[in-house]
Amino acid sequence: MKIKVLLVDDEPWVIESLRASIDWNTLGFEVVGTANSGTEAISMLEILKPDVVFTDIRMPGMSGLELVKRGKIMAPGVDYILISGYAEFAYAQKAISYGAIAYCLKPFDEAEIESILIKLRRERSSHQIGASDASIDNETMILGFLEEPDEVQMLRLLNRLEDLSVIRSPGDSIGVIVLASPSVVRPGLPEPYLYAKIGRTKHLFLVPYYHIEELISYIEERRIVDLPVSEGEGGLKIYGVGVTERSAMRTDLRRAVKEANELADQYFIHGGFIIARKQPSMAGSFKDLLKQVDEVMRVGDMARIHRIFDKLSLLFHSGSLTVQHALQLHHIVNAYLYCFKLDYEEHMLYSREQLLTSYDSVQEMLQDLRQCVAGFVLHTQDKEMVQTSNETFRAILSYVNNHFTEDVSIQLLSKQYYTNPSYISQLFKKEIGETFTAYIAKLRIAYACELLRGTNLLVGEIAEKSGYMDYFYFTRMFKKFMGKTRPSLGQNYDTWYVFFLVLIWTILRN
Repeated sequence: MKIKVLLVDDEPWVIESLRASIDWNTLGFEVVGTANSGTEAISMLEILKPDVVFTDIRMPGMSGLELVKRGKIMAPGVDYILISGYAEFAYAQKAISYGAIAYCLKPFDEAEIESILIKLRRERSSHQIGASDASIDNETMILGFLEEPDEVQMLRLLNRLEDLSVIRSPGDSIGVIVLASPSVVRPGLPEPYLYAKIGRTKHLFLVPYYHIEELISYIEERRIVDLPVSEGEGGLKIYGVGVTERSAMRTDLRRAVKEANELADQYFIHGGFIIARKQPSMAGSFKDLLKQVDEVMRVGDMARIHRIFDKLSLLFHSGSLTVQHALQLHHIVNAYLYCFKLDYEEHMLYSREQLLTSYDSVQEMLQDLRQCVAGFVLHTQDKEMVQTSNETFRAILSYVNNHFTEDVSIQLLSKQYYTNPSYISQLFKKEIGETFTAYIAKLRIAYACELLRGTNLLVGEIAEKSGYMDYFYFTRMFKKFMGKTRPSLGQNYDTWYVFFLVLIWTILRN
């Protein structure tokens, strides 16, 4: 007999995507209905009597969380799986504490959903309380405590910690370990511990304080290659580990989990696997640099832009900043660019999860932001801000701004506007403060930056589209205007080859 499923989302295309991406029948499930609101889903609970409900969290009117709360009262036997495009830690806590058995994110990870369904089918077919049910109870207990740590929740958690020998008395210290891992199943670690999945890639362990170093050694020795998992499916890949120690008192424990959760993401800052513990913060220095970034973007000081990004790179490299600091920097840069260029909205990132999936490391993010800012400043510095009362020069400047990728020269402008070439050169120096050659080069390099950021074209193709027929002259000009900047790590091999040539050229020249 198939397990009946109800799909709930206010966007029909999401429902169709979920319906089509999973082989429900093979897994032993049947989609018996769909609903486009929480209110509609409530009425279908009585009519269709589903066993499982997949529901979005954010919906107009009745939210998915409210649907779970009301549905649990109406039909206690129904299991709920919440889906959302948001990765905030609080949503994961609430979803589990309200009675959901799992929480997954859009875009859908088919392997993750299938793993949840297989586990659910096994539990339903067993008709008995087993290890999996105990694990779900533990997760509900932990996440409920983290969400609303009242006296009852605290007492239940302390009792469970004592039952599992994680602590001997309420005053004992607890080791808090969070693994950042793409695994959808629980990593197997030596007992005793209390476990909960606190996010799409986060696994929380509450362990005896005196076992911390032993467990850390165990993880470090067996990571990726042969660290066992609870389902016996082979090794486990671990991005990073966050470690804190705190007493079992409720406020301290909540703070410790939050800290460990953030520390587990330090692999992004470090550029690879790391076991991270709390370090003295350099937030004061970071705030000063953020103010300077905002200032130099408004002024358009290219030299200071590069110096500030160099300082930011060193500060992140020290390991004293977190992913949250990286997200703040990304927000400031893209918010400024959005004020001048509306299509930059697509580059805005709204959560740490989005940032972690958009870049491989913070250094890659810094390279991307540096290139983006430098290219934007070069493109707007003269094209949009130059003002002149000379009508002839305004016409010439407008033509150059719209045809800079073509074969534009002083001689061509002279013929087209019946003006002496020397006079045009003088106008550029007088009105803009630089030569015609330098001005058009800045426009071309800025355009090249946009192409490098937004396309997969080879560097030779970008050079031609930017107005440079000479491949090596383009790389020379790019180096001149962009300083130490290089295309982001996502660019093709040809991009890196060009900058290797530029480096050789610079060494030979000096």
